[in-house]
Amino acid sequence: MASEKRGDEEAQADALGRHRHAGKVAKEVKEAIRGLVRPGVKCIDICETVERLIIEKGGRPAFPCNVSINNVAAHYTSPPGDSLTINEGDVVKVDFGVHVEGYIADTALTFCMNKEAERLAEAAREALKNAIELIAPGVETNVVGREIEKVIRDYGYRPLRELSGHILEQYVLHGSKVIPNVALPHGETINKGEVYAVEIFASTGSGGVSEAPYAYIFSLQPFFAPLRLKEARKIVMVVEKEYRTLPFAERWLATCFSRGKLRVALRELVSKGVLRQYRVLSDRKGSYVAQAEETVIVADDGCEVIT
Repeated sequence: MASEKRGDEEAQADALGRHRHAGKVAKEVKEAIRGLVRPGVKCIDICETVERLIIEKGGRPAFPCNVSINNVAAHYTSPPGDSLTINEGDVVKVDFGVHVEGYIADTALTFCMNKEAERLAEAAREALKNAIELIAPGVETNVVGREIEKVIRDYGYRPLRELSGHILEQYVLHGSKVIPNVALPHGETINKGEVYAVEIFASTGSGGVSEAPYAYIFSLQPFFAPLRLKEARKIVMVVEKEYRTLPFAERWLATCFSRGKLRVALRELVSKGVLRQYRVLSDRKGSYVAQAEETVIVADDGCEVIT
């Protein structure tokens, strides 16, 4: 029994070491891109720079880099040939993840080209700071969510109720436990050794998000279905080998397929349930959303921020 326990402890220490390695890469990438996000820069250049730096620094992208502008909250990554460009006055969220052998670190920051939105970004950052200070073994996730909502509302803004922080597991970006952005009647217990992405969204809008009719991010599901198109079968083979269950970008497959055949194959895979699509999420038009996110490892009496 003692040897089994020692083996479990060694396995957990090894896993947490890989999370920390991923976090170190994420920190270095964050510092490297601080001067990149500015008016006139194309979103696709930000996405590709972030993803390239992750690989150069010894990690792998845990999901496609998200560059979400103004009222767009999440899931926007550039499609192939994207011409979308940052403008004066924009509020830009850059959200990216790093994995080392499937062990993930997830982080995000907000860049304000709009001075009036600086207070919104500050609200998200303070809510994140307070949430991290609360996280410890035995704390309930809804207690953390209550504090997040309180901070954001005290600033005069609204948290996005449909989006949340999440536990990170090997090759699983969104695990079974969540840290909400709002107060909920019930929560789950946070335990030592768990790894969470603490993810805050503050909005000048309604506090709710709607789905766009399009998606540029997908992930493979544990579901088999007969596929008509050979391109669809090839996509499954590529994704199983390169990304496993982690989200991937349509853009990442563009070198293997023509744009038309790729889109048709992705539609078949989504319709058969083989792929999940992540539709772009936005608050109401004319509003602004700010995001702040760090990854933490739950320790004996608090947590360790690794990003």
